[in-house]
Amino acid sequence: MVSTKYLQKFFLLVFTSTLTLFNACSSEEEGPAITAAEGLFINEIYAAGVDWFELYNNTDLTKNIGGFFVYDDASAKYQLPAGTSIPAKGYLIIFCDDTNTGLNTNFKLASTGETVYLENSENELADFVAFPKLDNGQSYGRYPDGSDVFAISGVTSQGTSNNTSNAPAITAVSRVPLVPALNQVVTVQAELSNTSQLNSVKLFYRFNGGTYTSILMILNGAFYNAVIPAQASTGKVDYYIEAKSITGTTSFKPFDAPSDAYTYLLNTDAIPELHINEFMAASTTCCPDTDGGTEEFDDWIEIYNAGSSAVDLGGMYLSDDKTNPFNSKIPENDPTATTIQPGGFLIFWADEQRAQGSRHLSFQLSAAGEDVALFYIDGRNISEKTYTAQPSNKSYGRTVDGGTNWQQVDTPTPGASNN
Repeated sequence: MVSTKYLQKFFLLVFTSTLTLFNACSSEEEGPAITAAEGLFINEIYAAGVDWFELYNNTDLTKNIGGFFVYDDASAKYQLPAGTSIPAKGYLIIFCDDTNTGLNTNFKLASTGETVYLENSENELADFVAFPKLDNGQSYGRYPDGSDVFAISGVTSQGTSNNTSNAPAITAVSRVPLVPALNQVVTVQAELSNTSQLNSVKLFYRFNGGTYTSILMILNGAFYNAVIPAQASTGKVDYYIEAKSITGTTSFKPFDAPSDAYTYLLNTDAIPELHINEFMAASTTCCPDTDGGTEEFDDWIEIYNAGSSAVDLGGMYLSDDKTNPFNSKIPENDPTATTIQPGGFLIFWADEQRAQGSRHLSFQLSAAGEDVALFYIDGRNISEKTYTAQPSNKSYGRTVDGGTNWQQVDTPTPGASNN
């Protein structure tokens, strides 16, 4: 028989080994060790606009941090200028705008999330924070100041204490259906984080610029839900979400609602006779784009107007994902550039360089294959094509303008007939 004393030793050994393994994993997940106890903390981070982060001095003395380093990439550290200081129990804002001078760093922050570091002048790590994806109006901070408890807040507190600004954050909003029709109800869903002090979530909606009506959103699984009633006439529906904490702090989605809001159109226009007619997804020597002042060999999409009337594409959308109709909106204020005559063709550049003009899109085409799609102003599908891998400097086009058959084109014809 095994003795009780032996069993006690065996279980103690197993427990100790397990605890050691757990602690080792935890340390690895927590990141590098803090080697300089400066009493300084990266206290709040904003990364969805004019990026910045806030330093907090938790000591009772003014801290001189001239010569300290901040960075998101250890190979390109930014040194804070001499004479930079933070008062006792005070705050300092560091702007991350790639200006590379003063309190403006040589890097920007990624709204998708990354890690920010603070080192003293001896290159010893004083603090670091790995922050998650952040949307406009949201920050990631310590609650309370200088603590180890982090949360996404729906409001920011730049240069002041976080302690009273902790608000629920609305991290995602969606609607079903995405492209509503007349007499169809629309279900709006909202996903929230930092809800420990949540008091209420409300949906506000209005039709054709009227007064907003509010509906209490109900939690169902991971989402808060509410329904916008069906509308029997054409027009525009605006809506936004409000999340309120028990302290009265309120956040919105979009963050600057109600001056900004989500919208959808209820529209019964006839769909124009437009076709995605030809495109190129891998250009290196063919068909240069010169809108930026120099030759660039960009991806392009050709639209063909098979109708008998001119069509202005302003307000319509092009996308590289047929499930995302609202990807890249064609500007509505430049009809000279965006109108196709009957029987005519128009080229749009898929180059992610929207500043170059009204026919430049916010995406590029993948040479490995994806979708090309054109949508009407309300999101209804006009024309689409899903394609496979594309060779360099060859286009893919309809064998007959506006026809149903497609082929690889050795000699592309952007802006001209495929026939």
